[in-house]
Amino acid sequence: MEMELCLRHLADEPVHRSGLGHEPMLRCRAMKGQVRRVALAAIWVAIAALVSLGAAGIVGAMAHLPGTPSRAELTFVGDEAIEPGLAAAEASLVELAGDVRRLSDMGRGALTALVNRDVDTLSTTVADGEVLATSIQQHSDELRGQLQGLPGVGSGEELVLSADLRDRHARALQALSSTDGLATAWSRLAVGSVAATRVTVLLTEHDLVTADAAALGRTGKYAEALERLAESDRMIFDARNLRDSLAPTVDVTTLGLWLDLNAAYDAALRRLYQAILDSGGRVTADVRAAYDAEAAARERLPADTKGLVIILGEIGRGGLNQAVIGIEEARGELDAALLLGGLPDEAPAAP
Repeated sequence: MEMELCLRHLADEPVHRSGLGHEPMLRCRAMKGQVRRVALAAIWVAIAALVSLGAAGIVGAMAHLPGTPSRAELTFVGDEAIEPGLAAAEASLVELAGDVRRLSDMGRGALTALVNRDVDTLSTTVADGEVLATSIQQHSDELRGQLQGLPGVGSGEELVLSADLRDRHARALQALSSTDGLATAWSRLAVGSVAATRVTVLLTEHDLVTADAAALGRTGKYAEALERLAESDRMIFDARNLRDSLAPTVDVTTLGLWLDLNAAYDAALRRLYQAILDSGGRVTADVRAAYDAEAAARERLPADTKGLVIILGEIGRGGLNQAVIGIEEARGELDAALLLGGLPDEAPAAP
């Protein structure tokens, strides 16, 4: 009976007629307060649950941004637009890697020719390599422009392109950077090594020709000796031109001194033979003066050209070695980029 009356009291119904006493009334009021507190707690729990569900929805939406695999449909249009151009650029990158490999082979061939002092083969190889290196640089520049101009590339590309395509694009650009400077390195260093090798050959041949002229003079064949000395003059002229081409990259002081001393001796020997011819074979004052000048010039000559030839050989090998090393490094970086991108090592063969 008391419980029924309390329920009626909780429902705000009049209970004074029910005959409920004072103490039961107090208990009913206390029970009413507890019920209200429980009800309020339940309401707050429900509100907190609703807020949590809303926050979870926001986080879920943030976790499915464009450019992620979970929301591939949001970048579908951008991916479709960039895919053909990116695939074409990757194919061109494979071709570019093939050109770098060929340039690397040429570099090793040039080194072999340099060691063998095969000037003709070295000159041809270096000329062909310079053309190929220039082509590689031009191809690389064009390909870089092509990649940078693809649709969707630039600011905000995270909202337009998927992560996979952004990675492929970045790897392609990174691979291109490995070819920077190849043309300059080949032209400056490889051509320098050709010049050094030609000077080496000229020095050796000059000594032989001048010695031959001296031998002809000792047998009285002064006119023939002068013709041989004319050949020595041409060799000195060519060697000086090659020295000038080496000057921007190496110290040519020793080479210049050697050329000047040998040119001075050739001139002194020529004056002696000409003086003898002019005197008709008689020993005149001019002949004696020319003879003394030739002896003094001969004393100033280096003992031989072996040391200079070794120096020039090291200059040539050093320059070409640097070029080949740079090419090999570029080749390795490019091959690594292709491997990382899952691209073939070589371009497919033409049908």
